[in-house]
Amino acid sequence: MIPRSTPRPRRRSPLLLALLLALLPALAAAQGTVRGTVAGDQGAALAGAQVTVAGTRLATSTNAQGAFTLANVPAGSQQLRVSLVGYRASTQTVEVRAGEETLVAVALAQNPVELDAMVVSASRRAERITEAPATVTRIGPEVLENAVGNSFVGALKQAKGLDFIQVGATAVAINARGFNSSFNNRMLMMEDGRIAVLPENGLPVGQFTATPKVDLEALEVIVGPGAALYGADASNGVLTLQTKDPREYPGTTVEVTGGNRSYKDVQLRHAGVFGNWGYKAAGEFQDADDWSNELRYGTGGVIPEVGVGGEIDWTARVARGSGAVVRYFGDARLELGGGISRTDGVGQTNVGRNQLDGWIYNFAQARFQSPRWYATAYRTQSKAGDSYAINRFSENRAAAANAGKSDEEIRLMSDWPSDGQLYAAEIQNNFSVPALLGSRFVWGVQGRRDVVSSDRQWLTDRLTGEDINIDQWGVYGQSETQLLPRLQLLLAGRYDNHENYDAQFSPKAGLVFTPVDGHTLRATYNRAFKSPTTLQTNFFIPDWTAAISIYGNTEGFTVKNAAGTTVATYDPLVPERNETWEVGYKGLVGGRLFVDVAGYRSSYEDFLSPLAVIGNPFAAGGAATFAYDGDGTLIKNPAGLTPVVLTYYNLGKATLDGVDAGVNYVLSPKVSFAGTFSWLDLKDVEVPAGREEATALNAPATKWSLGTNLNDLGGFRGGAWLGGATLRHVNGYYFRSGINMGVIPTFTTLDLNVGYKLPALNTTLSVGVSNLFTCSQDDEAAFTYSDALRTTPTNKSRRCGLGMKHQEMINMPSIGTMVFIGARYHI
Repeated sequence: MIPRSTPRPRRRSPLLLALLLALLPALAAAQGTVRGTVAGDQGAALAGAQVTVAGTRLATSTNAQGAFTLANVPAGSQQLRVSLVGYRASTQTVEVRAGEETLVAVALAQNPVELDAMVVSASRRAERITEAPATVTRIGPEVLENAVGNSFVGALKQAKGLDFIQVGATAVAINARGFNSSFNNRMLMMEDGRIAVLPENGLPVGQFTATPKVDLEALEVIVGPGAALYGADASNGVLTLQTKDPREYPGTTVEVTGGNRSYKDVQLRHAGVFGNWGYKAAGEFQDADDWSNELRYGTGGVIPEVGVGGEIDWTARVARGSGAVVRYFGDARLELGGGISRTDGVGQTNVGRNQLDGWIYNFAQARFQSPRWYATAYRTQSKAGDSYAINRFSENRAAAANAGKSDEEIRLMSDWPSDGQLYAAEIQNNFSVPALLGSRFVWGVQGRRDVVSSDRQWLTDRLTGEDINIDQWGVYGQSETQLLPRLQLLLAGRYDNHENYDAQFSPKAGLVFTPVDGHTLRATYNRAFKSPTTLQTNFFIPDWTAAISIYGNTEGFTVKNAAGTTVATYDPLVPERNETWEVGYKGLVGGRLFVDVAGYRSSYEDFLSPLAVIGNPFAAGGAATFAYDGDGTLIKNPAGLTPVVLTYYNLGKATLDGVDAGVNYVLSPKVSFAGTFSWLDLKDVEVPAGREEATALNAPATKWSLGTNLNDLGGFRGGAWLGGATLRHVNGYYFRSGINMGVIPTFTTLDLNVGYKLPALNTTLSVGVSNLFTCSQDDEAAFTYSDALRTTPTNKSRRCGLGMKHQEMINMPSIGTMVFIGARYHI
């Protein structure tokens, strides 16, 4: 018998908790209306200013006359915050009376740099970044619009605590707080409230996103556990993307960029409003000749890497587009949107590299937002197209048994066909209860179904003849209570029920102390989990080769020696877990300096292993072992041979200490500086000998960045200069993930950008240079090693220079200088 994927018994649903959360709004206080105007320091009306009520989802924007209305505001003293790019945010107390209208007039002073921005990802409601109970970086439109090139990713280089890994000319990987891999899925990606993962393997959507940069309003990055509000896959952090609203960002934008390595990128966005309706459409085409390198596979490393036609196609190409129609109802909105992308290039896995050929990702979504309620329903889909595994293609092409077969026939022997569909919905509500010390509550319910097909080839749909269906749902809630005028208690929790393993509860608790306005001290506790992916539970290739079989693990395995004695048992997979204690400080000093520093200790257990051998009947010296499935049956492949068996399992414990810090300083409204620093220390690791890869940190012990940003510097004929620089340093570290093993050298890189605004032409001209100056291992003398695990380089050297290459990922090409020249037109 061979392993099958069967659901495990569920725990009883926490219906009582869900009912209590649903009934709590009945305790909410009476409400009133706040109506007002927003003007600049010269008295001119300001359109598009964001108006929010602290502690709620109440939010709106000013119209062309600078006027706004907020209905259903809880009675009592409320903090009204008004912000607009290019102006200093204002917060003032307003007294709201039940059933009455409160009038306010707000004046904003000019200030292009926003230090105390509003964020929503930390608590799933609008709050000042200084008050958010987590380390959060917000990257707003003023930064994204000045970025040159195709994507938002470059802006993430200065996100606090984030590992930014350039793996190609246009592709990057991100992680936070260690335990990275070549197939990393510990960071959750969200797009406009959608879970943005590929259902067939659990990876973030990343470069497959259907959203062009010109339609991005903001990015928010949380580092550290986020499972209490976001559930699975938020073990190490959350990246959220927010797109532009047609009413707040109307008009037409065209951006054209060219560069070295035949780089070209064209983006277009158009949005408008008629009456209570809004619409937008955005598209992009990007193409570049990526850097390349060659690997070798097979016994003795003698098979060169080749692709269809004899060569790998290193062209990085993507076409993407998205659009939406919005209906406005006062302070509420209903949006229907969708998008699609097609991607080509080269992607890394733990066991080799994939040729991405026509990979399709698409989504359709409906979402409703009001000050108190949020609801969404959506479907996403990813399809591998003609993509294939390069290492399998190379070995199959070199095999004598395949002599005379065409490249297309061999590609079909080496492909990874997939059709992963994710169906999900969420309802969220927030309210306040004055009778409970004015406590603020956020609660929500999520449901999700993954429907995955491997075309009956490499997942358990090959065994069952049916698509894989996996159901899961979660309910979450968070309360914030002002225990004392300066002390707030935060409590949160989430219950997740997944059909393949026992239910998980993710609690969070914290105290936030505000000794004076603009300064907070916090102490928090989080428990988070990382759920096994469809790949880890439903992998099924009994004939990977003539002597190797690969299975997912939902039923467990037993391993015996030739004498029939049990030598190891492997239980069915369970989620990986971590508990994190964190203390932090955030402060805005003198209106010019923002400081954010946090120290933490995380305890991990039940690491999800990489794909590993558990049974090897061909081992020499009497060390042969044989794998048995969950029913106790010896595993044999379709040819009747007892094979080498690979699977996934849980093992190990580890403790991680770390510090993340960031500072922003505004020298003047036109000149600002920023810096980040992170430190990690892995200790108390418990893992069986020979299985150390499962607990590999795969992250630098220290990294830092320094940056500057210039805006609206004086120019000629009414124009204005803008620009900036980023210096990034990453200490070298050992990386081990599958076949990808070695030391990533210490590197320091300098990026520069400069632009010029021509208001009379509604145009901005920009030049950006990434990796202009680099210090790293000599790229002409790659590391050689003295040991099989490639831990000890024997030829370390370091040099600095213009245009030097450096490596950020093992077994991927070294990255050199990238030059972008672009023009953006907006009207």
